[in-house]
Amino acid sequence: MSPALKMAACLAASVALAAPAAAASRHDGTWSITTSAEDGACATNFDFKLKVRDGKVTYAGFWPVKATGGISRLGVVRMTLAHGRQRVLATGRVEGDAASGDWTSPQPKCSGSWFAKRA
Repeated sequence: MSPALKMAACLAASVALAAPAAAASRHDGTWSITTSAEDGACATNFDFKLKVRDGKVTYAGFWPVKATGGISRLGVVRMTLAHGRQRVLATGRVEGDAASGDWTSPQPKCSGSWFAKRA
C-alpha cells in the first residue's frame, strides 16, 4: 500500500463513523486535502482529493480507498477513510471554501491535523 493511502486511511477515521446529518449541497464539490502527521508512528504527510455530493464524502483518487461520512448542513465534518484494515477517523469544520480538523488512526497509532480547500 502506498504511503498516500496509508495517510488517507489515517486521516479520515477515529472519531465518529456517523453519516452526515442531512444533505449539505453548499459543501458539494471536489476538495483538495493536505494532512500533517503530528504524533505517533505516521511520519508522512499526504495530499489527496475527496468528493462531496449531497453532504456525503467519497474518495476521488486512484487508490482503493473507501471514504464514508460527510459534512452536515452546519459544516461539521465526520468521516472515515479506510484502505484494507487501516482506518483513519477525521473530524473538523467547514467554513466557506476551506475546512480543517484533526485525524487519528488506531493502527498504526498516530494522529495529526488536516486542511482542505475546494478545488
